[in-house]
Amino acid sequence: MSKAKTIWGAILLLLYGGFWIWYGGNGDPISQAEAEKMLGQIEKLHDVKFEDTPEGSMSRNLMAMLPNDDGKEFYAVNLETRNKGAKAAEAETRYGEIVIPLLLERGGHPVFVSERAGLMLGKYGERIDRVAVVRYRSLRDLLDMIRDERMVGGNKFKSASLAHTEVFITRPTITFVQVRLMLGLFFLILGFVGWKLIGWRQNKRYETDVGA
Repeated sequence: MSKAKTIWGAILLLLYGGFWIWYGGNGDPISQAEAEKMLGQIEKLHDVKFEDTPEGSMSRNLMAMLPNDDGKEFYAVNLETRNKGAKAAEAETRYGEIVIPLLLERGGHPVFVSERAGLMLGKYGERIDRVAVVRYRSLRDLLDMIRDERMVGGNKFKSASLAHTEVFITRPTITFVQVRLMLGLFFLILGFVGWKLIGWRQNKRYETDVGA
């Protein structure tokens, strides 16, 4: 094996290893002290007291999640009812411009976004315009995202774009969404192509040297 091929393989392994560690999803549970500190920062930033928020609010539901946190990744299923009109559409675009970078910075990302096309069973779906599933690296990352100052503006745009939202947390029993696997396959293909190109360049150089 040539030195160039070894270096190329090592670079790809380091990049993939770095991604694997950053993408996470299997960290330590959030401690009570850390949670209280982050919640205090969220209250101050968003000018809200958790004990004053109504039942079913994000604040109360987050507090209920804390004692059961395991530090692992989870998926938030969003059932959204949109506001109508151009202003709402513009607010939705602005919200995405704020929230998507915040998610990506913390290993989160949309997994599935779909518009309602009809009903198969029941009536509640008539109130839903869109379903979005979002991956979060951990509860810690979700709290860290909420305490980011950019979320203050983001929440205003979200309120302007959506008439109502129901969100619940899930952990998949069966899933075919394998980001690590897809990226791993991409690196394997990239590695193979690079390997062949290095070999081709080395052969061309050898043929040139022999011909000279």
